Amino acid sequence: MNTPADQSFASNDDSYNYYPNAMITLSNLAYDEFGQIANQVDGTSWLGQTVVWGPQQIVKEDASESLAYIAYRASKNEYTVVIRGTELDSWDAWATEDFDTHKTEPLTNLIPNAPAGARISQGTYNGIHDLNDLVSNGQTIVEFLQQANPPYLYVTGHSLGGTLTPVMYAYLLDVLSDSNRTQPMALWSFAGLTPGNGDFNVYLDSLKNPEFPWRLYNTLDIAPNCWGNQAAIETIYSPTIPYGEPEKLVIDLLFDRAAGNGYAQPPDGGVPLPGTIQAESGWRWADEAAYQHHSTTYEGLVLQAYPWTT
Repeated sequence: MNTPADQSFASNDDSYNYYPNAMITLSNLAYDEFGQIANQVDGTSWLGQTVVWGPQQIVKEDASESLAYIAYRASKNEYTVVIRGTELDSWDAWATEDFDTHKTEPLTNLIPNAPAGARISQGTYNGIHDLNDLVSNGQTIVEFLQQANPPYLYVTGHSLGGTLTPVMYAYLLDVLSDSNRTQPMALWSFAGLTPGNGDFNVYLDSLKNPEFPWRLYNTLDIAPNCWGNQAAIETIYSPTIPYGEPEKLVIDLLFDRAAGNGYAQPPDGGVPLPGTIQAESGWRWADEAAYQHHSTTYEGLVLQAYPWTT
């Protein structure tokens, strides 16, 4: 099932630009009110997609911690697994997924045939397990895909969803291959934090064409610099918006927590989306960081990079 991602599309009569725009839109719609996600996807006419599994979520302490759904594009017979990012009010998700980086787990705990040195953060590992625990109409994501046997399968997500996307891609590639399914697969990750170490990146590249532009990130978003480039975060808005307290205290603590685990963003497949500092009146450093990371900001940047008539 080792199919180059640039050959993974149902038809070459579509402009490629449809795909990154569709994927960031699907990722953004995952943040909508739970009961409205399917209606919003189905009602976005230019997408031409419908929700066929989910959405489903895990709720802890009255907050939505993990959410995913599967969209289907009938005209091309394509399925997309969409992973939502972290909700602001879900402290448990922040603590056990985004920021649980003090230790790593062997990727072999998810993918037995993965290289022994490939490791992912504890939080990423927890997030994948949460996704695998989601059940909609009596089926997990894997069970639904095994039954559907999709000819074309994609994975996408923003923020935490973008962090989990490459690991979920590798996992689905493995478990569906074990079922003797050979569908081409591709992935689009937006604003993702670092999921694992260098050996994980080497393994990921072995599963796809390293030239494929799958990791899209705003150059002014701090998240893609976590957890491998603290210096870039400290100067990212300088001199327009100075870096100081309290953000320095928080960033120092988070990077200290992640230190020593060899976290590194994949060197191949990245597409920098040039951001623009907003510096609205009265904005603090954290306000700028939130704006630059937001999924709607990414929608605009993706459309600039990949023009598409929606």
